Amino acid sequence: MDGVKKISLDYDDSDLFGDDEELLEQGQEEAEELKIVAECGDETVDKVQKCLNISDTNNTASWTPSTTTSKPKEWAHMVDMNAGFPEFHELLPDMALHFPFELDVFQKHAVYRLERGESVLVAAHTSAGKTVVAEYAIALAKKHHTRVVYTSPIKALSNQKFRDFKLKFDNVGILTGDVQINPEANCLVMTTEILRSMLYRGADIIRDVEFVVFDEVHYINDIDRGVVWEEVIIMLPPTVTMILLSATVPNTKEFAEWLGRTKQKDVYVISTPKRPVPLEHFLYVKKEIYKIVGPDKKFIQKGWKDSNDIINPPKEPVKPQQHQQQQQQQRGGGNQRGGRGGGPSNQQQRGGRGGQQQQRGRGSYSSGSGAMSSRGPNPTSDKQLYTHLIGGLLRKKELLPVIIFSFSRKKVEEYAEMLSSTDLTSGASEKSEIHLFIERCYENLKGTDKELPQVLRTRELLSRGIAVHHSGLLPIIKEMVEILFAKGLVKVLFATETFAMGVNAPARCVVFSSTRKHDGREFRDLLPGEYTQMAGRAGRRGLDDSGVVLIVVNSDMPSELSLKTMILGTPTKLASQFRLTYNMILNLLRVQVLRVEDMIRHSFSENARQLQLPQRKRDYEEAERILASIPKLPCPICRVDLSDYYDVSAKIMRINEKVRERVMKSPMGAKVMTPGRIVVLNTPKFRHEIAVILMQAPSTNIPTFKSSVSGSTEVKSYIVLILTRSSSSAGADGRTHNTESFHAPLPATRLKIPGGDDVASELKTITHADISIITKSTIKDFDAELITKKRDEDEMEQTAFKLYTVGQEFLAQGEAAENDWSKFKDLDFQELLVQKADLLKQLSTYHCNECPDMDAHYGRIHEEKELQYKMAELAYKISDQNLAMLPEYQQRVEVMKRLNYVDENGVVQLKGRVACEINTANELILTELILDNTFAEYEPAEVVALLSALVFQDKSDVQPKLGDKLVAGRKEMDRVALAMYDIQEEYGIEGQHPETLRYGLVQVVYEWARGTSFRDITEMSDVLEGTIVRCIVRLDETCREVRGAAKLIGDATLHEKMEQASALIKRDIVFSPSLYF
Repeated sequence: MDGVKKISLDYDDSDLFGDDEELLEQGQEEAEELKIVAECGDETVDKVQKCLNISDTNNTASWTPSTTTSKPKEWAHMVDMNAGFPEFHELLPDMALHFPFELDVFQKHAVYRLERGESVLVAAHTSAGKTVVAEYAIALAKKHHTRVVYTSPIKALSNQKFRDFKLKFDNVGILTGDVQINPEANCLVMTTEILRSMLYRGADIIRDVEFVVFDEVHYINDIDRGVVWEEVIIMLPPTVTMILLSATVPNTKEFAEWLGRTKQKDVYVISTPKRPVPLEHFLYVKKEIYKIVGPDKKFIQKGWKDSNDIINPPKEPVKPQQHQQQQQQQRGGGNQRGGRGGGPSNQQQRGGRGGQQQQRGRGSYSSGSGAMSSRGPNPTSDKQLYTHLIGGLLRKKELLPVIIFSFSRKKVEEYAEMLSSTDLTSGASEKSEIHLFIERCYENLKGTDKELPQVLRTRELLSRGIAVHHSGLLPIIKEMVEILFAKGLVKVLFATETFAMGVNAPARCVVFSSTRKHDGREFRDLLPGEYTQMAGRAGRRGLDDSGVVLIVVNSDMPSELSLKTMILGTPTKLASQFRLTYNMILNLLRVQVLRVEDMIRHSFSENARQLQLPQRKRDYEEAERILASIPKLPCPICRVDLSDYYDVSAKIMRINEKVRERVMKSPMGAKVMTPGRIVVLNTPKFRHEIAVILMQAPSTNIPTFKSSVSGSTEVKSYIVLILTRSSSSAGADGRTHNTESFHAPLPATRLKIPGGDDVASELKTITHADISIITKSTIKDFDAELITKKRDEDEMEQTAFKLYTVGQEFLAQGEAAENDWSKFKDLDFQELLVQKADLLKQLSTYHCNECPDMDAHYGRIHEEKELQYKMAELAYKISDQNLAMLPEYQQRVEVMKRLNYVDENGVVQLKGRVACEINTANELILTELILDNTFAEYEPAEVVALLSALVFQDKSDVQPKLGDKLVAGRKEMDRVALAMYDIQEEYGIEGQHPETLRYGLVQVVYEWARGTSFRDITEMSDVLEGTIVRCIVRLDETCREVRGAAKLIGDATLHEKMEQASALIKRDIVFSPSLYF
């Protein structure tokens, strides 16, 4: 049965704006009203449709951007690597830097673009030679007498690059949090945070910078620090040429397009099609290796199946006589009681629960027998495994040096301990070289620092060609390991994944002790990007034909799918981690170089919206032009108030929708919407006709305007008999259905009841959305079955006559009285009815009711309203109000006004300027502590100890032993933190709760500041030595920031106290100079 084409009066922001956009508060109601009507057209005016590309789908107006406008400029240009670059030397006969080898194609393209002053994004495989691009930029800056800044995500990488560049160039400096060497050099190495601080300060040095190199730019994905990269890129002067070096990522063009549009500069994307040294991937199972991926990057299923058969042997068919015995074992009968996971039981042993090993898997893994049970690692078995792996396989097959990755610092140490009897050095000369290097490194260590357990253990391991590398190591130990590994003197390195990022130390082979890690929330498989980053360390260019990657399989066999995804899957995309901080907002408000709204708009997170901005502006101008060209209504009657009539009508339609929705969801609605109920329709075809419900149709997913956009929703539908006019070509008002009056529905102020010989009826299926009024009238004594199924003409004619009779009564009464909803016990619902009655009364007062051509004129007004709505929508999307982070920005500003960091006009006050100084700790908490003069009653050692709670991030299970003053200081810090948390929560911002303050190193730092040896303070805590050093080094930066704040507010006492605190902690092994300097 044909369904009636229907309209939807749904109002939902997400229909047109999307879930993450919000309507402007000002004019929001007007926009809602316009939308109600804009959704109701059967077709749109040809002129508007042509100019705005308004498409008609399911009788619903929806706008799409014009396709007749010019193509937007593309900022990103993908460079074709397959064509080679034969004319390179002809184009660049006088290079700024010559290399002792022929450059690869991608290196040539990058060098050529730098010579032209163009920015590049180089996405290359690990060990492909991205550093060549950075070195050429340094040489080019020297030739031009300008500066180049090299930035890296971590200080360790900055230190290493400083050493590498110093070996090649004579004028290189480094700026990190605790080190400044040759700060006037034309090549400056620094962390990204240092460059950000320079940009906020407006440092003079920035004016001379020609190139900025962003190494490891995929670090922008880091949830904590990725925002720094975006800030720096956005704030860089337009004269700076950017060089971005990244691992291979899938969305380089998208990222480069954002870069180019943000800086209004062309960006050339240069990538490597393949690794310079291909990789081969193997599974290591029961002392045998099975290839699963070759250099051609194709998965070898046989290798996986063979290894899986060893871990999970195929079960042999069970003979009938064995079946009963197995069932008895599974029930644990007789003496066959056992622990979970045991093997098959017998009379003498206690087997597993039910006598058989249980299959225990996690994710895509299934358990099986092997060297390690599913309960956990077996030290003896692990020792045998790694002894054979290293001595019996890797050494014999000349696959050393090797990096063995593990995802636990504890495991890294344990695995190294298992090789206590293994010596991998290749002779006395290597041993001597290692010994002399260690002695030189330890020369700067004083007193008991040379006797630290970590120092002694490292010496012993290195003497045998073995080392460990993880974040818990002292910085000097990590650097010793990195340097010796790079020299080839460390043959086996057990490391966590941090070693894979940035440190230039390729190996012959890489081994994964596991392919699962805990990411802080859950255990999961390695992501393709994580695996690639680590596996990419295998294969030394110029030395190896291929790199070898081994995955150790104990008892958990990775599934075929998980291995394919991990090894051959698409790496993680570059994604924005942009977020707002008080420090960022205050700095931007203070320097006034860039508005906060502009910072948000230019962020990578806003990339999708900003891509559409030029087209939206063109669409707005086009709509504005069309609106101005529409002639004014010639009718003197309608010209007075038809526009107001339209607006009130829209309000009524919205109320009708809300009323109908509530009725249909209520028990009363189910009682009312029964066969015989008379309703008034309001659709493009049946405008204000009356109909009688014959029966409820089966539930169906009939699309409404809302569901056509966001998915179908189940709606109630009814089979009705509609009273119409007999003319088949005319609609409810005698007009053809192509006239403008059918574009916008009118409230049911005038019923269309046919009379005389012009009476007819139609059988249709409608939805509740097609109903304008549910009347209180009903008719009885009709056979719905005869009408709907047998199409009995007599029964249909008699029912139509009854409906006609009721229609005449409506005409006599002047209205179709709505059903009595007074028993509907809902105050909001009753308020809607009152509002509707008032608005209907208001409609009757307009002069336009007297116009005989009011319906046609109403359609004309509808054209204008559609365009006005379109323009309002576009204006919103073009404006700052469409920025996703704007509400949070406004909330943060309100917090700062409350705390007097800014005044009512957004001018930064003294407290705000203090907060601008704080980068290493929570700026609100520390600012309040400074300005409350909290530190006045504490000694320098006590102040720096308390500050550690704002810097230390790790957990400690050891409760520090604190004196009375430090306990009081802790309580005061908790009080301030709670006050800041409560104020932010009041404004909808999630602050730092006092429970997140970490006091685990307060005692350690206090004793260190009092002169206690490093060996003694490490015994006060379970925190690893490297973590303690990082915390104290960062505390020195915090002391500098508080010192700057003290100078700003004129507090000489605090300034001197922080100088003393800094001097107390800057000593011995914690601040030993880097081996790279």
